[in-house]
Amino acid sequence: MALIGECRGWHMETELLSCWKAYRALFHHIPSQSRFNRRRRNLMQAFNLIRQGILRSLDLSMDRQCSIDSLPTPVVQFHLVPGSTGDWRTFGATFGKVVTKKQTIFGYRLHLLITLGGLILDFEMTPANATDVEAGCEILSEQTDLEVIGDTASISAAKAAELWEQNRIRLRTLSRSNQKTQPSPVYQHIHTTIRQLIETVNGQ
Repeated sequence: MALIGECRGWHMETELLSCWKAYRALFHHIPSQSRFNRRRRNLMQAFNLIRQGILRSLDLSMDRQCSIDSLPTPVVQFHLVPGSTGDWRTFGATFGKVVTKKQTIFGYRLHLLITLGGLILDFEMTPANATDVEAGCEILSEQTDLEVIGDTASISAAKAAELWEQNRIRLRTLSRSNQKTQPSPVYQHIHTTIRQLIETVNGQ
């Protein structure tokens, strides 16, 4: 129901369930919205496996140059958190820092791996306090033969070496400002230009 609804453009669950009532020959029992929402969440990994299977048949997914980044996903406005977090905590929401905005949020982080053509290869939703290194390495461990552009939050020399050794993945990041070895201005410009692509995808 969810996959066909997405293809038909029924993006709101209320609209989707309402439209499905015209097709009871396909689904005799239309669940309540709350039950449908729970089942849909529980099937997230299954949806991702189906999506990845389809992606493997597309030429666009053959791009071996990629970018990885995370997007903070708050679920409750910060001033409302004390009295509104019970159900969200059950589903793994936590407090987490957003360093670039100097904020603390309550919710999740969405981690994306995309090709330089803007195609999402893989994703993972984690609690807001999960680090980019942890989630990024988990996503990349399922891939092989990639050159991946990441930001400074992705830096871990040990993890980068492990990814190269086991998965032939070259993780490229800019050095932190306090590191002795700094890339050339030309490389910094190219890196920043590529990173803007995933920022655009995040925004969408």
